Amino acid sequence: METLRSLYARHAGKVSDKWDLYLDVYDRVLAPLRERPIDFVEVGVQNGGSLEIWARFFPAARTLTGCDVDARCAALAFDDPRIAVVVAPVNTAAAARALLERAPAFDVFIDDGSHVSADIVLAFCNYFRHVKPGGVYLIEDLHCAYFSGWGGGIATGSAMGFLKLLVDGLHHEYWRDDANFAELAAPHLPMGATVDASIARDIASVAFYDSVCVIEKRGAGHSARLGARVVAGQVAAVDPAPLELRREPA
Repeated sequence: METLRSLYARHAGKVSDKWDLYLDVYDRVLAPLRERPIDFVEVGVQNGGSLEIWARFFPAARTLTGCDVDARCAALAFDDPRIAVVVAPVNTAAAARALLERAPAFDVFIDDGSHVSADIVLAFCNYFRHVKPGGVYLIEDLHCAYFSGWGGGIATGSAMGFLKLLVDGLHHEYWRDDANFAELAAPHLPMGATVDASIARDIASVAFYDSVCVIEKRGAGHSARLGARVVAGQVAAVDPAPLELRREPA
């Protein structure tokens, strides 16, 4: 299938503005979903061009929904009937209601919205729960999480601080002290946000690229983390202990 970079190169419709790195990252990360009947959301519509390109990238998608605070986005018209735009701040009840009316759960959710750290964290708390098992939640332009003008910085409270905590949450089963995910997350949460250990349990992977975070939700058939020990071979001249872990055939 045609790459995302190729689709951008020949796009002649509404304008889309993405950093170069994103094209290759998204092409790789989203490739397994390309031919599936997915439900897609992108926060941050601007001129609407990315929605047109995503519609070509995901030819079997059921819905492609944009969300933006700019009232002018309501006037955007698309030839593809699968595309719609919700005009409202993403972290409002009105936006959530409209997005979930379009699709009760999402396979791909891209946050390219305000880039303000508090908004990023709140959106994740509000919408990751609605990502389907095996789905992907992506956050763009995280360099802004280091800028004070976007409520960022190295200190606790930035979106990056919260996202890095998700890596610890992914490994919560191995914690050997009295740490509590909700308590650890509390300093990173904006007013009104809540989070509990269920978010940590639902994460399959957290990957960081320059200015992008990709969070994969665990699939329905992946209840185990590490799973069983897999021992291969017969000769253990240095340490025979692994042979004792060998599982008998079922």
